[in-house]
Amino acid sequence: MRKIVHTLPIFLFLMMINSCASTINITSVVERHTDGDLLLKWEVSPDQEGNINIYSSKDDSALENFTPLASAQIADHVLRLNPSASGTREFFVLRTANAFSGIVSNRFIDTQNIRNFRDAGGYFTTDNRQMRWGMIFRSGDLSSASLQDQNTINQLGIRTILDFRSENAASLFPILLHPSIQIIPLPLTPMDDARFIKLIENDELTRADAIRHMQEKYVEMITNHRSEFALMFDILSDESNFPVLLTDGLGKDGVGLAIFFILHALGIPESVSVNDYMLSNNDLQDRVTLWLQHAYYLSDSMQQALTAMLSVNRAYLNYVVEHIRRKYGSVSSFLETQLGVSSRKRNVLRRNLLYVF
Repeated sequence: MRKIVHTLPIFLFLMMINSCASTINITSVVERHTDGDLLLKWEVSPDQEGNINIYSSKDDSALENFTPLASAQIADHVLRLNPSASGTREFFVLRTANAFSGIVSNRFIDTQNIRNFRDAGGYFTTDNRQMRWGMIFRSGDLSSASLQDQNTINQLGIRTILDFRSENAASLFPILLHPSIQIIPLPLTPMDDARFIKLIENDELTRADAIRHMQEKYVEMITNHRSEFALMFDILSDESNFPVLLTDGLGKDGVGLAIFFILHALGIPESVSVNDYMLSNNDLQDRVTLWLQHAYYLSDSMQQALTAMLSVNRAYLNYVVEHIRRKYGSVSSFLETQLGVSSRKRNVLRRNLLYVF
């Protein structure tokens, strides 16, 4: 049963947080239940008994803004919460006697017509700094955004949109948002070519063909569009551009590579960046299923191939990362020598995008 936590003096709360140099860790996520409630889930490792105290705030700019919300048993692992009636985003902090979770919020943003819309924040760097929530978002195509979706974008305070769609796609399907939001085109090569289209037309495309094609296209993106990715880092170096939203057709390929590079530049472990890349499948799976229901007339081989193209696959990201390591020595070297992400620029990015507490 949920109970209200007794109010702690804020200085004591902060002292407890700042003294948590222990081997006990809290990992936590916020998910939205189908009925609209929030599910706050946690794991404490190693396992232990006792209470976990939960604090909340609608402003994550300082830990002093967080006030006691509830207490639960560590062994409960989940707490159902009613979201704010105003629709304002909420942030949470979880604490035991010896551990602090960092700031936690819902990653996926609820929308009507925008696919794969999520916050890239909340991750921890190798030196235990946390990336700020609400600074960098990613999504699929924005051209079909409903009025409610547009309102959501406004509520999130997004100032800048980086549009990785091809010039043709951007021309055919313009993004219509509040004029105060600047939209900066960073067009990448479309995921098609004549040989590949012919395989589709002849119903000869296999899953292996599709995977090889996507791997080659990822290498093409980092070979032919270094200037676009470099400009992205210039834009992210200016704090007046935040919050920033990165978008493309499905929010998984060009955007996926861009977010991978950003997280790497901040010092976030590669395993975490890869897991973030793979999260796109969580939101796109129902879209793939629906599409295949309408493409029942295609051969099984063709359906498997198109499923591979409409999804993310570790094989795509692993392939381009290995290409980068073979040619440039490391991802860090590629960022520095090809995209201009110097140590000074990394420090600027960390100042803009990491919490200070």
